[in-house]
Amino acid sequence: MTLPRTDVPQVTARWYEHPDDAPADTRRVLHPSRTRAWARAWSTLTTERVLEHHHLHLADPATGDAETVPFFLTTADGSPYWTSQETDADVPPVWPGRVLYAGSPHAEYSGAGIATAAMAVTTTRAGLDLAARLGASALVHPGLDQDQTDRLIAAARAAGAGQVLDLATDVAWTRILGPTLDQWWQGVPSRQRRDIRRRWRRGTEAGLVLDPLTTSCGILDAVPAFAPLAAGTADRHGTRLYGLDMFEQLVAVPGTVLLAARHDGRLVGGIYGWLYDGCLYLWASGLDYDHSLAPLVYTWLMCESARWAIDQGAILIDAGRANHLAKLRLGYRPRILRTVVHLIGHQPATERALRRLSKRLGDQAAPFLPTAAGW
Repeated sequence: MTLPRTDVPQVTARWYEHPDDAPADTRRVLHPSRTRAWARAWSTLTTERVLEHHHLHLADPATGDAETVPFFLTTADGSPYWTSQETDADVPPVWPGRVLYAGSPHAEYSGAGIATAAMAVTTTRAGLDLAARLGASALVHPGLDQDQTDRLIAAARAAGAGQVLDLATDVAWTRILGPTLDQWWQGVPSRQRRDIRRRWRRGTEAGLVLDPLTTSCGILDAVPAFAPLAAGTADRHGTRLYGLDMFEQLVAVPGTVLLAARHDGRLVGGIYGWLYDGCLYLWASGLDYDHSLAPLVYTWLMCESARWAIDQGAILIDAGRANHLAKLRLGYRPRILRTVVHLIGHQPATERALRRLSKRLGDQAAPFLPTAAGW
């Protein structure tokens, strides 16, 4: 399928069928999920049912910014992460048909192609045109902060877009590490600190050992054993989120690491993520619930992850989304993530369903957010 060029003043844009075909990007890549390697990996997956993928390369000569935006077309129920949101909110499936995602809901952060106002307008126009050509019911930008959301909403107005929704959909949890583990412990709320330290110490005394696995140190050998643990852990929360293909393909993303917990050599848990640009991103966790130490492993791993990140010189740790209470107890701070949805055509029922989804997720998150947090 050959797609036309899409240009607005000052910004040029061109479509590519594969991310590696596009010219080099010049913008600093802020998150692992914004890398070319992530887009390449996601283009080959089957766990997320990607029907088509197209990659928009933008260049703004006024600023020298150049960036590639991946778009993934899925079936209505093709994104397991989006389905998990519907499950958590206890609402029926929202989408009436195919969906075009700018990035994937599986990726914690998105926001490619909106660095400048002109780029955001180009991205919006091109995405809407692609959605119409592919017969999508919606164009969705997930994983946005408030500034990115505001930029896309302004771009929608400038582009003359139709129905556009600004929805809070998730919470990310982050905290500063500090130069020593003792300082990290001081960031754990005092009322939980003693219990968490006790559980960490008990895990270590019982023989749990951290085995950090990277692309040069055995990660691919361990992934087949880790993937069922991650899938089983997600299943306990109501949704099959992960597949072996994800963990195998995403090892190409810079900084990939599997922080494996072993007992007598046996894999009893792990967290898959990335050490990237001074931050350790924790993305997918898996536990062996049949093992006698299972009640200790998650807390032990979260503490060991911080210790390992400090040893690697990281300054920030991002514990991902969901599991709000556990992360609040560990001293993480919430950051609301938003989703911008362009509905293709008049869809009042879909709009109502999306607003209900957002409200229910907000009601669930509210006990863990500051009083003044705006959902």
